[in-house]
Amino acid sequence: MKATCALGAYLKQSTRTAHQALDQHPLLRPLVQPRLQPSDYRRALRALYPAQYHLEDTVRDGLDRLQLHYPLLLRAPLLADDLVALGLDIPAHEETLTLTPSMRNVTRIGHLVGLLYVLEGSQLGSRVIARNIHRTLGPQMASEYFSVAEEANSWQHFWQFAEQHCPEAQWSAAAQAADNAFQLFALCLDVAQTTDSFTTA
Repeated sequence: MKATCALGAYLKQSTRTAHQALDQHPLLRPLVQPRLQPSDYRRALRALYPAQYHLEDTVRDGLDRLQLHYPLLLRAPLLADDLVALGLDIPAHEETLTLTPSMRNVTRIGHLVGLLYVLEGSQLGSRVIARNIHRTLGPQMASEYFSVAEEANSWQHFWQFAEQHCPEAQWSAAAQAADNAFQLFALCLDVAQTTDSFTTA
């Protein structure tokens, strides 16, 4: 068994609870359902932006800090473009730093690999979401954030990077960082859901 296969199984098992909770979040579930409404899509996009921005920014900082090269596809700017195209404001992202202080500084390769696991793995789900958006809301709907994943090879690049740089001694750190990243998205979605509730009350 290749080391990356073992690492993949380890990360999947270690983050199963956080990953499943995120997939089942009320703001994300409609994105893969056959009766997706434009209002549900807009709410999800706004809620995802702070977490996407912060995770990408943290990964970029980690790559610089550890002096490593990685072909990172930045999707937060595409998400911002989608929001503008839909006539929505771009949410503030600074307060996400207070939600997950443990993600501020990436000092170990395991931390970086764990964050990339979530960042790049999310593109697999994005492909499914993109197809559902096009099917339910039409190809004219602004959806570059999800659609760009259909042509990306980021998942393959990630595993090549992990196999080269992440020894088994760093797997635990990778799992903790990945769990933190899943929780970051869940927290941002929770905050957005609460804000929407107050707004519509």
